Amino acid sequence: MCGRDTLKATWAEVRAAAAAFPIETPAEDPPATYNRAPTQRGWAVVPTGEGGRVLPMRWGLLPPWAKDTRLAYSTINARLDGVATKPAFRSAWKSRRCLVPSSGYYEWQPVAGGKQPYFIHPVDAPVMFFAGLYEARPDGAGGELLTYSIITREADPGLVAIHDRMPLVLPADVFHDWLHGGPDEAMSIAIAAPEAAVEAYPVDRAVGNVRNDRPDLVARIALPAA
Repeated sequence: MCGRDTLKATWAEVRAAAAAFPIETPAEDPPATYNRAPTQRGWAVVPTGEGGRVLPMRWGLLPPWAKDTRLAYSTINARLDGVATKPAFRSAWKSRRCLVPSSGYYEWQPVAGGKQPYFIHPVDAPVMFFAGLYEARPDGAGGELLTYSIITREADPGLVAIHDRMPLVLPADVFHDWLHGGPDEAMSIAIAAPEAAVEAYPVDRAVGNVRNDRPDLVARIALPAA
């Protein structure tokens, strides 16, 4: 799963990582976040024209039939093997797929005496893009509430020792078809996605507290000798 992530890239870096796929971004760079948690604000790329546009969204998808926002805590992730059939995700899967830019995410490995967090980040770019789904609904104040979920799949071999699942990371050459194509095409893209070019290393357990949000959370630490 993916329950915490980071975004410390500029919009120029996001656009560069998207290669030839054009993305409209806000005028001001996003504030850096080193410990983004469910229900907090994130950013997602939605289809527009022949490209995409970045919009602020809340993490935790809320389908139109959800009576309140509590469901969002159980829809931060959408398993790839259930996106086409699960009631919370199947409508968005058909026509509301998105991309979630991230500078890396955290995962916790069970160890003696608790869990050890690891930071998993792209090795060759300041940002990567998670496959996602999004929904829109009235916010109760005359506006619109946009929410998203990150699609997950089985972990790559190099990460499975930390956790058995990971976000679905997509390469830039499929962005157009992922956002603008149909659900069958999207599933083919997801199944064929290559292993993510990421590195994992241990970080301080302070990241477990959602109130902590500072640069040193992503600093590598040395683990005690076994």
